[in-house]
Amino acid sequence: MKALQARLNDLGFGKLVVDGDFGEATQNAVFRFQARNSTPDGKPLPIDGEVGATTWAALFGPGAVFSTQALDPDAPMRNLAIDIAASQIGVTEQPRGSNRGPEVDVYIRTTGLDPAQDSYPWCVCFLYWVFEQAAKLKSEEENPLPKTAGVIALWNQARHTEAQVIHKSEANAQTVKPGMIFLLDLGGGKGHAGLVIEVRGDHIITIEGNTNPGGSSDGFGVFRRDSRPITTGVLLGYLDFCDI
Repeated sequence: MKALQARLNDLGFGKLVVDGDFGEATQNAVFRFQARNSTPDGKPLPIDGEVGATTWAALFGPGAVFSTQALDPDAPMRNLAIDIAASQIGVTEQPRGSNRGPEVDVYIRTTGLDPAQDSYPWCVCFLYWVFEQAAKLKSEEENPLPKTAGVIALWNQARHTEAQVIHKSEANAQTVKPGMIFLLDLGGGKGHAGLVIEVRGDHIITIEGNTNPGGSSDGFGVFRRDSRPITTGVLLGYLDFCDI
């Protein structure tokens, strides 16, 4: 029980006395953890205040990839999305090049895929997971993103949502803003996407999954990228799901 209380403190769900007593304060911290986290395969935790096998696995296993510490659920969705994405910087595939890993598997499973069944590019899975956590923090019923792992599919499906769509021809320093998702069409049904965190002149600062710090095609982790141009020949456009 002391390990449970210490873990809840570490993840920012309370300032519990680590005494081994499962009292009201500890149970309330468990409720908060269950409301804002998922099982290792991306399914909602039962919000029952009990530390069963699934909650224990989420606390101490590969599903414990996200801490709500210092996050304000009353903050705007775009601020939360940026903060949550930033909390994942440095997550890498294990092993590198596998499209797998404890955290990566959670991103992928959140979109309904089983990472053990195939090798899935996961840049959109990461974005879907980010907005899933933000929606939970804001107690919203649904993730605003369409449930897909594909870049082209996300672009096409967004047109059937209330998301703001900025086409390539419309993209500039006035129309693009933090919290938007950029999407690239790399040909052959492949693409890449990431989260804008800042607009700086004719470039955007981003946080991206399934990328690397150097800019090559060997994507293997979650990294901040500082030098993407606002528009390129392969740009599809930008999507804003934050105000819907």
